[in-house]
Amino acid sequence: MKKLHITIAIAAVSVLTLAGCTSGESAEPVLEITEPTLGSVPAGVLDGHTLTFAGDGGSTQDGMMSAWFNPFAATSGATFNQDAPQTMAKIESQVDSGNIQWDFVSSYGDQIERECGVLFEKLDMSKLDVSAIPESIPLLECGVPSIVYGVAITYNTETFGEDGPETWDDFFDVDKFPGNRTVYNGDGNIDAPVVQGAAIATGWDPSTPFTAEWANKGLDKIQEIADSIVFYNTGASAQQLLESGEAVMGAVWTGRILAAEQNGAPLATNWVDWISVIDYFAIVKSTENLEAAYYAINYALGAEQQAGFTEATGYSPANMNSKPKIEELTESYLVTAPDKADETVPVATEFWADADTVSPLQDRWSSIIAGA
Repeated sequence: MKKLHITIAIAAVSVLTLAGCTSGESAEPVLEITEPTLGSVPAGVLDGHTLTFAGDGGSTQDGMMSAWFNPFAATSGATFNQDAPQTMAKIESQVDSGNIQWDFVSSYGDQIERECGVLFEKLDMSKLDVSAIPESIPLLECGVPSIVYGVAITYNTETFGEDGPETWDDFFDVDKFPGNRTVYNGDGNIDAPVVQGAAIATGWDPSTPFTAEWANKGLDKIQEIADSIVFYNTGASAQQLLESGEAVMGAVWTGRILAAEQNGAPLATNWVDWISVIDYFAIVKSTENLEAAYYAINYALGAEQQAGFTEATGYSPANMNSKPKIEELTESYLVTAPDKADETVPVATEFWADADTVSPLQDRWSSIIAGA
């Protein structure tokens, strides 16, 4: 799912330029949203306006463009730009300087909540139709869901046969299961899913609250095997590591495991204590294109749009009415399927959203990464 270190340009979409990130002076003011309609946008309502989205890049963002934003641009009249990868550091730089280049993004929910009201706008829910978002997906003060997925343990069957790692304890046992394993460190921010997985390996019971003590124990576990970890910084790199065999196992986004399998990688995935993750749309603080961003988000959450995204990427739809047409392998990776619910451990968003709590943990994470 994350992060491609290039700006992406698609023929149907204008190439991102710094000068093109705000509406032209001649454009009419955007019609205010008073009755948001899920999955639709008034024809021509954004004629003369430019809107810029930043996501994670790669095939995930390709799916967003084809299912959501290309048709949105065609109907609304907006000139729609995209960029990648979105990172908190880049957003902070834009907000601090007042040079807002991105209007809205898709990112981890815990990161968005930590910066809610600072780097991101608190959402006016009267401008969004969230009626079809499943009750199992929480809404945030600064975010509504964009991608529903998970982090699961996958391993190379040519290396381990049928006896690969089944639990987080196995994943961190380099004696029993030698070889490189890959986990995420895309933008330098501490990765909540892998720290929680490591905490499970040290004895944390996911039915109990996640605490700083357990987070530190998880970081201890990660530090213990740092020499056997290859950190991936984009979904594409995670997939490449799995396909090439450079990593014989990984704690990887489910959509990327699926893509690697579809490309022929000999993988098996275990769903014991898989970490459920939700990325969220968030509007960058002080953007001049606030209303236009609401229009785009409403459109992307439509049932047809969400189905198209699932068909393109294998990530689960965030609309309960979506009916994607997918084959059996893709269906096996839909994290919203009933057979996955009993095994899941949600990201502890409330814990990770507390900036004061996370700050010393971030320092430890950065130190581990620097020494890896």
